[in-house]
Amino acid sequence: MKRKVITLFSVIFIILVFICTGIIVNINKRITLNPEGTVGNTAGNLYNGGYFCEDDGYVYFSNPYDNYAMYRMRPNETELEKLIETETCSINAAGKYLYFYQTGSGSGEGFGYVISTTGVYRAQKEKPHNITCLDKILGESVLLADNTIYYNASTQSEGVCLKRVDITGENHETVLNYQVKPACVSGASLYFCKPIENGHLMSLKLGSKSANDILAEDIYMPIVEGNNVYCIDIHNNYALVRFDLTSGEKQVLAQERTDMFNISDQYIYYQTSGETPQLKRVTKDGSYSEVIADGAYNRINLTSQYAYFCKFGADTPVYKTPVNGAVSITTFDAAFQAAAKEMKK
Repeated sequence: MKRKVITLFSVIFIILVFICTGIIVNINKRITLNPEGTVGNTAGNLYNGGYFCEDDGYVYFSNPYDNYAMYRMRPNETELEKLIETETCSINAAGKYLYFYQTGSGSGEGFGYVISTTGVYRAQKEKPHNITCLDKILGESVLLADNTIYYNASTQSEGVCLKRVDITGENHETVLNYQVKPACVSGASLYFCKPIENGHLMSLKLGSKSANDILAEDIYMPIVEGNNVYCIDIHNNYALVRFDLTSGEKQVLAQERTDMFNISDQYIYYQTSGETPQLKRVTKDGSYSEVIADGAYNRINLTSQYAYFCKFGADTPVYKTPVNGAVSITTFDAAFQAAAKEMKK
């Protein structure tokens, strides 16, 4: 009798262990949802590849000195740490997680190594080896809005389209059946330019699948801030302009032909083209402009401390200047030193 009782209690104990283990595993797998209004990166950074993303006291960046593996640091370029071995871009960050597009296999090996495949991924900030693929697709341009990832994709069945998936990896769906670069969210809407028929500013309410025409002007790279949209005016020699979305009034901020731009609190950084290309910046009201560097540059990414950029056609060196202070160009030596240290391990 006693033996039967002991056996029964042993069985009950084992069952309880399995139940508790299952509960713990489910808790660990549970994804904490973001508050409404969460956006994973700035529109300007995402238009420029999303190589830098600042969130919760850290800057997450793709390090070109280490095959674009993902690192993090403080905004003042201290406490550099390698997080993810693979080649990344379109970095988004919110809560406990990072969201990004993987473009290659990276340079590392071991437990944190991800099988070589392109796609949209989620990783834990503090445990970056915990990586989940949300969609294995050929695309890029990843944007986190609230608890949904928007991304463009190219598939054999649908061609080029805009897709979305929950941050949990559930509810995959096609949103629009044409190419859209998801980068700018303002309020509860995604803003973009329709690449077919015209370049008008379109608005897609988050969660919906129907876009509306907002501004009947042919523009490029729209960044909406409040009632203003900063953009490149296609029919005005690609000038950098600002439109008032209520009145439709247009203000030319820079007349030079503009290839790309990014916006800080005080300035608009922009690259001009032509016979004498220059990287410049202008105040957001257009009252003052200055040359940062002669030549052609791209990948203009901004943090709270620095503006980072590269010469067109070259991955390195990475240059920087204080984002809102006086222009003082130096190289991003901390990234080079961190990569060199990793290679010695």
